[in-house]
Amino acid sequence: MVEEGEEGEELEAENVIFFILNLVFIIMMLIFVARTGSGASIYEEIYAKKIALMIDEAKAGTTIEIDIAKLIEVAKKNDAQAKFNIDEENKKVSVYLAQGGGFSFNYFSSYKIYPLVNYETKKLKIGVQNE
Repeated sequence: MVEEGEEGEELEAENVIFFILNLVFIIMMLIFVARTGSGASIYEEIYAKKIALMIDEAKAGTTIEIDIAKLIEVAKKNDAQAKFNIDEENKKVSVYLAQGGGFSFNYFSSYKIYPLVNYETKKLKIGVQNE
């Protein structure tokens, strides 16, 4: 049997939990919309895949040069710096253009990769060599 004060307290606790969960969901949706609206997530995905596919297609001794002017512009709009990471151990290319974001894509090449980002010329150079 429920005493008089307990039922009201249970409803109040349920309402508080419901409100907090809804607030967290709304904040997550706003972050998603802001990232998508800025174009950062789209460019991260496109360039991570593009770089990984170029590495897979490259022959030993090749230097790949990619214009990253648009990526630097998108990152500046998001108050971030365009960052590129090539993880040779896990064979993964990652591109970051916004805070807390980023997109990674795997490549299969077994060559040694030498990335070099030049923010002045707005170019990403990737050297591909035999191990």
